[in-house]
Amino acid sequence: MDGRSYGAAVTAKHFMMLLDTSVLIDIDDVRLPEGSLQLSAISLSELTFGIEKTSDVRVRQLRVRRLARIEELVPAAWLPFDERAAQGTGFLSAIVSRSRAAHARSKDIMLAGHAFALGAALITFNPKDFELLSGHVEIIVPELRR
Repeated sequence: MDGRSYGAAVTAKHFMMLLDTSVLIDIDDVRLPEGSLQLSAISLSELTFGIEKTSDVRVRQLRVRRLARIEELVPAAWLPFDERAAQGTGFLSAIVSRSRAAHARSKDIMLAGHAFALGAALITFNPKDFELLSGHVEIIVPELRR
């Protein structure tokens, strides 16, 4: 099985794009691409963890404001990590495990699996984290605002 049955139909050009947490962290510095921008509940988990783990009140306030800003700029609802995303992640994790076993269970691979299931491109500042999956998920590095 090539795994395509887990993902949505793949087209030559993606109109749906899932934003990686690395992009969301720098949301005000990113020139967001045109198209349907989507948010994953996995990224919400990572951003919430960042808020909750800090004991610095100023850093916490900054992170809370950043989360509000993300929700303002990208009004799409946080997409749940569902059965199709779980299957896509399992498929992609198996590919990654062949050469980077420790990375196969990372949140990066879960985000890629979510994008794969949606038939979406993944927008990230960390393309190296996804290089083993580029044959299955389109990886796009966004431009920074100048």
